[in-house]
Amino acid sequence: MQIRPSFVSAPKIKPMINIGACLDIPTGHWLLGKYNESILNGGLGLLTGIAAIGNNFKTTLMDYMLLSAMEKIITVAPTSAVTYDTEINRHLPRMMKLTEQFPNLSAHNIFDDDTWLLTDATRYFANEMYEILKQYLKDKIANEPKTLYETPFIDPDTGDFFKMMPPTFLEVDSFSAFETEDVAKIKDDNELGESGGNTIHMRQGLAKMRFVTDIPKIAARANHYVLLTAHIGKTVQIASGPFPTPPEKKLNYLKHGDKLKGVSDAFFFLMSNCWHSFNASPLIVQKTKEPEYPANSDDNISDDVDLNTVSLRQLRGKAGMTGIVIEVVVSQSLGVMPTLTEFHYLRKNERYGMSGSLQSYALDILPDVKVSRPTIRAKIDENPRLRRAINITSEILQMHRYMRQTMDPELLCDPKTLFNDLSNMGWNMDMLLDTRGWWTLNNDKHPIPYLSSMDLLRMRQKENPYKPYWADK
Repeated sequence: MQIRPSFVSAPKIKPMINIGACLDIPTGHWLLGKYNESILNGGLGLLTGIAAIGNNFKTTLMDYMLLSAMEKIITVAPTSAVTYDTEINRHLPRMMKLTEQFPNLSAHNIFDDDTWLLTDATRYFANEMYEILKQYLKDKIANEPKTLYETPFIDPDTGDFFKMMPPTFLEVDSFSAFETEDVAKIKDDNELGESGGNTIHMRQGLAKMRFVTDIPKIAARANHYVLLTAHIGKTVQIASGPFPTPPEKKLNYLKHGDKLKGVSDAFFFLMSNCWHSFNASPLIVQKTKEPEYPANSDDNISDDVDLNTVSLRQLRGKAGMTGIVIEVVVSQSLGVMPTLTEFHYLRKNERYGMSGSLQSYALDILPDVKVSRPTIRAKIDENPRLRRAINITSEILQMHRYMRQTMDPELLCDPKTLFNDLSNMGWNMDMLLDTRGWWTLNNDKHPIPYLSSMDLLRMRQKENPYKPYWADK
């Protein structure tokens, strides 16, 4: 008999929360649930970093990821989030506005009861914030047996539902300006240029290194998701001869000469997903300078820069592909527009999964709803089946692009083939669109039935086609 070391295995499932806006498929992988359903374990991982130069929506993107994840949880289990504002420039009315597109959050008045709490560096130095956070996470861990909820994933050790504590969240905006009390005291005690201040950056760097290396362990045990922003700057090379030494390249997909300001390399290596936000630009029609996607027929102001696109490059992904670029649609007033992001992705890819003329077309899996560039935004707001059809079509395109090496080629098909095959098998497509594609706690008890885009593809298989476990009801 072979003798093995008496280690206890790590949890075999590390849940990632689906957040939409084309960010789930590229960061995740499919797992089978207890009812043979396909569940995408992708989206928001335990640690997320977003880095950018100024005016590239890194804070707006981080807030969207947080709120989209909370939206999936709050109707099922208690959750909470804290935003620690190190730059002292966050405004509560702006944060409240961002919650409006999340009906479950706005219905819970999450600011009135501190479900989403804003605090900043005027209240706590970074070390004080961290001590309070650690005590909270220790208390949460101590109460673990009382607070476990079922996920749809299968626990390989028991064959039953994998259980976890309700997710909670922390934002640090920004980690570059993260300052501890001892460093603040050195600044107070020394004028600019005095030698006593020479150790400021070294001491602050050590504190940041300790935080970013310590937090994964305790956050994982407490199921506490952490999001950090950081600023990108340029590396200044000092010439040691006639020519300066070329800057060291930290990551394959980070531009030569770019570096994260005030952040150690651990910021890259310990993140579940580390995104670089860049190339923000107004989303306008070049000929008329009007919005590319007007909110309504009156939204025709020239040079309106409310809608923007911003590119997100995956600098390092632990569960998905690295180096990919996702273009996200952002409203400066409303935040990230997830369904419009998915539609824009389809439209830029030769109107994938859509048929019709340049002026009027329909999604192949929802052929009775005609849309166009000027009307799509209003129709998205009023038609949940259209939102679902856009989501499914965009995920199928992403599976073709990012998962073709790991999927059965017989499974993948275009949306028109999917619609025809399912219709010929007797399925009502409207019923299949009255579903959700994201998982949550106690997933099979949610009032909206669960049906992933992968399962829709599996339903058309000739041999052993998948049947939704709720279909008989």
